[in-house]
Amino acid sequence: MKQPLPKQVHGAIRTKLLDGSLSPGSRLDYKLLAKELGVSTTPVREAVTQLASEGFVELVPRLGAVVRSLNQNSAREFYEVREAVETFAALKAAERLSPRHLEMLRKQLDIMERLFAEVRDRGGDKLDAPALYEFLDADLAFHKTILLGARNPALARTVEESHIQSRIFFADRGIHDLVRLRLACEQHGAILAALEIRDGRGASEAMRHHIQTSLQFTLDHLETAIEV
Repeated sequence: MKQPLPKQVHGAIRTKLLDGSLSPGSRLDYKLLAKELGVSTTPVREAVTQLASEGFVELVPRLGAVVRSLNQNSAREFYEVREAVETFAALKAAERLSPRHLEMLRKQLDIMERLFAEVRDRGGDKLDAPALYEFLDADLAFHKTILLGARNPALARTVEESHIQSRIFFADRGIHDLVRLRLACEQHGAILAALEIRDGRGASEAMRHHIQTSLQFTLDHLETAIEV
């Protein structure tokens, strides 16, 4: 069944946010978006209002809708939520996840490791945009699989907004160099290794270390951006 037009427009604009077409801090041009999507400005305005209520854009007086930007305070808020929820989810997932969940986690880690190996082996220093989006998608799917494996829908709902907003904010943050990629692969591997042997405490601590490391990378990047 075809989705109602406002929902289609909302999904299309959110996709632009997720793939980096609409970057943090940029202003949303209703007329341009309407032209690109082949609709009037009315469903665009409705979709943007919904995105604002979801926290993805800000409605600024005399300026209009602006894609939310990240600062150090909001970064800490996002990661505090993730640390609280995802360390508990990892603990529960170790008890509850199915063999299918474990297979999905291995496939997602394989994607991340493959992308890291490809850029390393060709002497590159970071992923290009398509590969970066693929890496981030696999990273996000890895974390979502653990939330699903915990078999507690409330946990997934609690952290979903932070994950989606992180995907928007971090797609072009410029810190996915070889060191960051290697650490991401190693830390996801440590989480998976603990889950495979049903070590809930080990999985929880590995998740905590991973999230705290990601927060520090993000804070360092934001501090550098401010200095520049």
